[in-house]
Amino acid sequence: MNERANNPFEIPATISETIYKYLKKAIIEGEFKPNQRVQEKEIAGLFNVSTTPVRESFRRLAAEKFLTIDARRGIVVISTSLEQVKDLFEVVTLLDVFATKRAMKSLSREATDQLKQMTRELGESYREKKIIDYVKKNFEIHFKIWEYCGNEFLRRALTDYGEKIVFHMNQFFLLLPEQTTYFDRSYRDHLDLLVAIENKDEPQVERILLSHWGKDFFGETDSKTG
Repeated sequence: MNERANNPFEIPATISETIYKYLKKAIIEGEFKPNQRVQEKEIAGLFNVSTTPVRESFRRLAAEKFLTIDARRGIVVISTSLEQVKDLFEVVTLLDVFATKRAMKSLSREATDQLKQMTRELGESYREKKIIDYVKKNFEIHFKIWEYCGNEFLRRALTDYGEKIVFHMNQFFLLLPEQTTYFDRSYRDHLDLLVAIENKDEPQVERILLSHWGKDFFGETDSKTG
């Protein structure tokens, strides 16, 4: 954690904002585990500040459902449930279809080439079975597509939901590393999605995305959003 703290963000508006971004990234990427206590004094010492900006960061992360403030246990990383992930997938599925169909109309050749490179890198993580890295690169592809949707409210909403899904999925895969069927299906979907986007094939994009979110991860095969 010290290495991350010694590399401040490019434009830290306040020390509270810097601490917030550091903690959020660490929680999403699984550096802090489910139900792990986050010590106020430890974080304050890490950044050499008082506990006031740390508390402000904790409150923001609690409001965003990454931390819970428990009178008995203190500040604790939220533990996810399968139902929470299902609910998130259900919302993101519909928004992603809409955003991707909008985005592919304005994707430049340069952006398409970037998506190809990102998909190649995703394939490397898939073949090397780097689970956490795969989840991160998977969503980086979606985030890149959403940048071109032409609706800032939609992009922000999807980015927020996407971060939460990465957080919840990383928790599951840390606990269930043998879960591999999801990755097989997910990677095939990304290969097919890239082709459909290049061909500007809206029906195919919709078909892929309606089955992409959560299928096999939930052990389901027939539900469109499962």
